Amino acid sequence: MKKVSVIVPVYNSEAYLNDLLSSLVNQKMQDIEIILIDDASLDCSRDIMQSWEKKYPDKIRVFYNDANLGQGASRNFGLKYAEGEYVSFVDSDDFIHPDMYFDMYNDALLNDMPNIVTSRIVFAKEDATYQDYFKTNRRKGVLVDLKKEPYTIIYESPSCGNKLFKRSFIKNSSFLVDTMWEDATFTYSHMFLAEKIVVSHNPDYYYRKYQNTGVSAQGFRVNTHLMDIFKVATEIENKCIKNGCYDYFKEEIKVTQVASCLYRIREVLTWNIDHNLKMDLIRDLYRLVQAKYGDINELNQDYLSMKVDFHTLDVVRQVRSDILVEQAEENIQRTLSLLKV
Repeated sequence: MKKVSVIVPVYNSEAYLNDLLSSLVNQKMQDIEIILIDDASLDCSRDIMQSWEKKYPDKIRVFYNDANLGQGASRNFGLKYAEGEYVSFVDSDDFIHPDMYFDMYNDALLNDMPNIVTSRIVFAKEDATYQDYFKTNRRKGVLVDLKKEPYTIIYESPSCGNKLFKRSFIKNSSFLVDTMWEDATFTYSHMFLAEKIVVSHNPDYYYRKYQNTGVSAQGFRVNTHLMDIFKVATEIENKCIKNGCYDYFKEEIKVTQVASCLYRIREVLTWNIDHNLKMDLIRDLYRLVQAKYGDINELNQDYLSMKVDFHTLDVVRQVRSDILVEQAEENIQRTLSLLKV
């Protein structure tokens, strides 16, 4: 059995794929397998993956979707073939520190092999190479009992890329499909269930931040799938109820739900659209947040400010939000239809 399986959905990532694969095959821990899923790419990504697979046949396996199925479905496919003790998920346009899996796995060994190990995310420039960011001092992870320190979850990113999940812990789990931000449901629902996790403060996962291409670019563009976030937030709660951990973490769950939705409002604030249209959309989104999750002023404000910037909080607190929920939903759909490109 390998120590770590790395699952990487790939779609049109030719500009960054070599950097990612270099960062994976050059890991200090060599006892890993790399599972690449070509999600029907239209560029040269498939050729790049095949080249790396040919060069590292004992480490890399490439699978192919017949059609573009999205991140969630591709990760689910990869989980079927993962054989590692732990599983990691990496986006195809990002890259990781060469010591990441070695240190995270050793942190797990020192702490009775917890269900989740998490590290830190660094935002990297679009044109950065994977060698540019690796002059860092390494620190050991710390075991956290989430029943005693539940606020730790609030600090953590919804990303699944900077984490190791014990495969036996997630063996019956899956990502939402045909849904954006699906990793938030997967990450948070498992963290609430995990009881104890190891937290590392090493800057290990390098997330490219740009406005035109790649996974992160979606936040800067008009996104007609905006309503998916309510499906994601609701599913976090549903999974926690099903797993029996909802009552204990009720407030923290509510904060993650609200924060996930307010992050989408934050993105709308960056869209290059008519100002009045933008504010109407924000009003309608916030009305749904209130209807589904209650008044944000009744939440722990320290928790909330950990997750959402003050500007977004100030904006939503000033918008009129007394319209009917049904009207808000209709308005959002109509606005997104007008903005569809």
